[in-house]
Amino acid sequence: MIKADCLYYKGDKPCKFKIFCDGCSYYKPFPQKILVIKCRAQGDVLRTTALLHGVKRKYPESHISWLVDEESLELLANNPFIDRVLPYRLEYIMPLIVEEFDVVISLDKEPPSTSVATLVKSPNKFGFGMNTLGNLIPFNTEAEYAYQLGIDDDLKFKQNTMTYQEIVAKTAEVEYKRDPYVFQIEKHHRKRAKDFFKKHNIPEDTLAIGLNTGAGVKFETKQWPAENYLKLIDYLSESIEANIFLLGGKRETELNQSIEKNSKQKVCNTGNDNSLLEFAGFLSLMDIVVSSDTLGMHLAIAQEKKVVVLFGSTCPQEIDLYGRGVKLYAGVDCSPCYKQTCDDMKCMEEITPEQVFEEIQKLV
Repeated sequence: MIKADCLYYKGDKPCKFKIFCDGCSYYKPFPQKILVIKCRAQGDVLRTTALLHGVKRKYPESHISWLVDEESLELLANNPFIDRVLPYRLEYIMPLIVEEFDVVISLDKEPPSTSVATLVKSPNKFGFGMNTLGNLIPFNTEAEYAYQLGIDDDLKFKQNTMTYQEIVAKTAEVEYKRDPYVFQIEKHHRKRAKDFFKKHNIPEDTLAIGLNTGAGVKFETKQWPAENYLKLIDYLSESIEANIFLLGGKRETELNQSIEKNSKQKVCNTGNDNSLLEFAGFLSLMDIVVSSDTLGMHLAIAQEKKVVVLFGSTCPQEIDLYGRGVKLYAGVDCSPCYKQTCDDMKCMEEITPEQVFEEIQKLV
């Protein structure tokens, strides 16, 4: 008799044990099925992995699937808590609508995610769905706080004191214990960084300070001025024995080349054509990272690096540095604002190189 409820059942091919169901000693009924829907924003996907500790405490015998945008697939690779990572594509979404889950945790607020969360069959749904008008709704009472944060600027910008991790734990109704991110990279992802160190004769035991200069794709308002980075490099070179590295993606190519060219001090440009996990590999070799509120910051936090984070348009209280760094926030009257562009960047410009240098000295 075919046992289609077995955890190892494939259907279209033999299971990994290649034994027919009758008399198979490896038969294991499917445990509780949990679907996490967190697709959008790479940094948010990465910090949502902290939730998995609480999910496993509440549902220890569970099989976890995670639906995510393709750009973030690598961030969930090798995650020991996740049994199945599903890219947000039609060929994966259609089967989900047929499946049944014991628990659905839906943490995005955009229609592509909330519509799937609403259609998937489950008796227990936490987070956000969609009503018949196509509008966002909270599934459960505990999700209402996160729901209110999206529509009440005063609550989000001024009143809220909870970190993102606390908010999603409350939304998912799992225990919050200030659990860390869950992120792993393999040895080959560090190879390009290690080869860079060898090529430039940089000892890995020398203090490494990484300047993640970019502001991401969405928010230009997170950008710290290039001239401030140049001044900071001067201060660091004159006072601290360290190697200084420029970090960034393709968007930062011209910026980092300009900083490298105009710097009077030695600075190592790590390049802007690294893959996502190769970029994480460079961050893994840093001792201290300076960054605005970007994916680079989250990758540094995930790898337990000391960080100095520069905040302007976004809320510093939602970021947990886990006691390994400092947040610098000018607190000008118009911030936080979550504007993507702005003609007056005083929120970032008023964070001085002297302030950043002082905080780095404390972390050395």
